[in-house]
Amino acid sequence: MTRRTADRRETAEQDRNAGERGISEVLGFALVFALVVSTAVLVAVVGFDELENTRDQEELNNAERAFDVLADNMADIHADGAPSRATEINLESAQLEVGDPVTFNVTGVNQTGASFVNEFTSEPIVYASGDTKIVYSGGAVFRTTGDGGFLIREPPLLINSKEVVLPVVQILHRGDVASTSGTTVRVRAESRQRLPVPTFNRDSENFEKIILNITSPRGSLWGEYLSAQGGVTDCVERPQSNSVRCTIADPGSVYLTRDLILYAFET
Repeated sequence: MTRRTADRRETAEQDRNAGERGISEVLGFALVFALVVSTAVLVAVVGFDELENTRDQEELNNAERAFDVLADNMADIHADGAPSRATEINLESAQLEVGDPVTFNVTGVNQTGASFVNEFTSEPIVYASGDTKIVYSGGAVFRTTGDGGFLIREPPLLINSKEVVLPVVQILHRGDVASTSGTTVRVRAESRQRLPVPTFNRDSENFEKIILNITSPRGSLWGEYLSAQGGVTDCVERPQSNSVRCTIADPGSVYLTRDLILYAFET
């Protein structure tokens, strides 16, 4: 073999090795680039979902605080006699709407078996975000998600073995806007009527029992609350009709009032 032939073979071998190294480097770069891109996409997707969840949770927490202020302002009206109050609620991606009607039925049964019935219909204020709702109804604040939920703020009821105080907070919507979203809304509420119910403002010898029947999409939550009160002897839930029926046997002094509050959404 001549030296020239050997040199040509060596050069060819070097070229082949260089080509293989070049291919390996290209493949390595492609793999690293693909890994970086896929990691970035994964982080972006997961991170975006996490940011959305965090944002939604913070919006709901802010809404809870806003509804706590709303309940305080409503209490200024029904408990302290203020003529009106206004509460601002930032909706962002949520919706504020008039909820399905809620009925409060209070029946007193005296010693002869005669019944005295008073019934009030209320229109709750509802903050809706996805399947989660925050609701002001009957002086209470609820938070529900799907079929579950809990009571954020208790209603202004007092039920024990010595006395039964039932201030029914009846709120009714008045105004052109029944549902709104994507802005800051002012809920303006004003007192329209504060009325004791004379039939029920009696001592215990006048009543054998008081029956409180509440029909509401949150009937089960009302039932849980009422069942925990010392003077309530029995609560029966009727899921089909979204109602709960609670009995207060041998009540002490009974005091029932109806506080009518009208509200409107101002955008």
